[in-house]
Amino acid sequence: MKKLTFLAAVLLLTVNAFAQRSSNSKELFIELREPGMYTVYVNDEMAGSAKGRFRFYDVEATAPTITIMENNRQVVKTSLNLESNSRTVVSYDKQAGFRVLKTLPLFSNNQYVLDNWDGSNIQMGRPTDGRPTNGRPSYDGDRPARPAVNYAMSDASFNELLAVVKREDFDANKAKMIKTSLAGNRISTNQLAALVKIMDFDGKKLEVAKLGYDSVIDRQNFFKIYPLFDFSTNKNQLMDYVSKRAANL
Repeated sequence: MKKLTFLAAVLLLTVNAFAQRSSNSKELFIELREPGMYTVYVNDEMAGSAKGRFRFYDVEATAPTITIMENNRQVVKTSLNLESNSRTVVSYDKQAGFRVLKTLPLFSNNQYVLDNWDGSNIQMGRPTDGRPTNGRPSYDGDRPARPAVNYAMSDASFNELLAVVKREDFDANKAKMIKTSLAGNRISTNQLAALVKIMDFDGKKLEVAKLGYDSVIDRQNFFKIYPLFDFSTNKNQLMDYVSKRAANL
């Protein structure tokens, strides 16, 4: 009897944990109406863009701090309340300030239903490429997968990211900034090579190369990363990592 009670308690905790993760999901999309080269921070996550649209997924805070920078100058800093299990789309210009354009639900029947800026439905039981799944959910794990982005950062956006990372004094800070920036962006092998090269220590080069592998759109060119290491042990570790990741992708 005690064993059954314990198992029931574990099951209840698991269900509650899953429900909490789903209900706390938040996304923030920011559109800047005025032209310019901007960098946007949502708490410690950064995104750069020359097109004026910035996407932040898995925002943890209910009222995150938003900071907009233009040419290394702070334009505005404020906080914004976000609804759980929703994508909040906002616009900003210097005259009108921030305006919430829409709030869109992220899930329907536990299915991620947004695949573009304005939101559109993905049919239950079908992945984004349209292949039937025989009624099964079109994602792995307990969180529906977001649609893949199949293009790399523009040269202008990447150069801005590179400049921001270079201003950091320590490899640890550089790696953290790269990690947050790649969360919502894809890059080319050449762009990843540029990020690896600015690291001072071989161990951090390895960390950045691993961080960037899943974000690279042209993995057939990933061999260009291996000669960037000073020590063969780190190069071999990366090759082993890539072999394991490639088998799981």
